[in-house]
Amino acid sequence: MATAAINSKQCFICKKEKANLYSCEGCSEKFCSQDLPKHHQEHVLELEKIVTDCDTFQQNISEQEKDLNHRSLVKQVNEWERDSITKIKQTAEDCRQELIKPTDDNIAEIKKKLNQFITDLRKKRDDDDFHEIHLKELRMLLEELKKELEQPLNVSILEERTSFINKISISG
Repeated sequence: MATAAINSKQCFICKKEKANLYSCEGCSEKFCSQDLPKHHQEHVLELEKIVTDCDTFQQNISEQEKDLNHRSLVKQVNEWERDSITKIKQTAEDCRQELIKPTDDNIAEIKKKLNQFITDLRKKRDDDDFHEIHLKELRMLLEELKKELEQPLNVSILEERTSFINKISISG
């Protein structure tokens, strides 16, 4: 993480002239031997924040997996089924499956990416081998995963007019 500096300059934190300064590869600032651990501790705290956010995000995924009935498109299919239950029961079941499958596939893909992210995150924490650039990259990756989960799937319900009942199907 740090290498001894050749030229005598000021410590970035305490601003004192020191004979031995250590350069941080992440921010390229120089630190004295007393302040370098403080600088590293800031990294440790930021990594812990990312771990906490990751745990919260993982819990959010678990809750969304369990809450299929509150997905708006499934709700709409359920209302349509109630109005036409005796004549369209099989069609309603087919539509539910077409809505749930892409959502479940999407969540499974996000969970796969999240599990790899968690593995990489734990390795960096366990190896104690990271700096600001790594933290920024980790934060950006976690935010991208969160956005993927929040992004609605590109599907909608199509309603076909028939003489008997409005037929629905899934487009996407």
